[in-house]
Amino acid sequence: MQCIGIISAMWVEVRILHSKMEEIEEMEYAGMKYYRGKLNNRNVVLSTCGVGKVNAAIYTQIMIDKFGVEAIIHTGIAGSMDEDVKHLSVVVADALTYYDVRKEQLKNCFPNQEVFKTDKNLTEVLKECAGPDAKSGIIITGDDFISSAEKKAKLKTQYKEGLCVEMEGCAVAHTAFVNHIPFGVIRCISDLADGDATEDYNGFEEKAAIKAADIVQNALSKISV
Repeated sequence: MQCIGIISAMWVEVRILHSKMEEIEEMEYAGMKYYRGKLNNRNVVLSTCGVGKVNAAIYTQIMIDKFGVEAIIHTGIAGSMDEDVKHLSVVVADALTYYDVRKEQLKNCFPNQEVFKTDKNLTEVLKECAGPDAKSGIIITGDDFISSAEKKAKLKTQYKEGLCVEMEGCAVAHTAFVNHIPFGVIRCISDLADGDATEDYNGFEEKAAIKAADIVQNALSKISV
């Protein structure tokens, strides 16, 4: 039975998808709930992983081990790292990297990947469903909520091609990569990762989460795995 895994950090990022699922079977592993069922006539497993890289890796691995998913989509919200990426802009990742792990470590230690490239087919479908205004490029991941112009500027000097910043995506990508599972990542912008980030986040969190999730739902009917 072919099955697509959908994973997000927080319930707000997948709540709308869960509400549209049919034939739901609920299970729990290591304290997190997994929902197996149908969405857009596709077999899916839906889960949250909690915030941060370690949580993302743990619950992505459980999804792979327990449900044998053939592909993984990571969806959620993020902070902008680019002046052309505004509130509620959509970013579809071509690749992801960690900003808080040394590049030498990423290159020289297993799995020897400075960036984790998304699956081309999944990514093209997500881009198509996201529409012509969506941006595509590199997403950067680390265990910090970037909420100051100073931190953002420092990151931008190091990762000039980074379009947005978040806390789980590269860990999901890393876990999928070592398991040889195709993966795609989509984020919608809730804040600009600056001094107004907390206030913006509170205002745009739900709208951004729903926008990304709707794109994922539309993509399901077009994905071939």
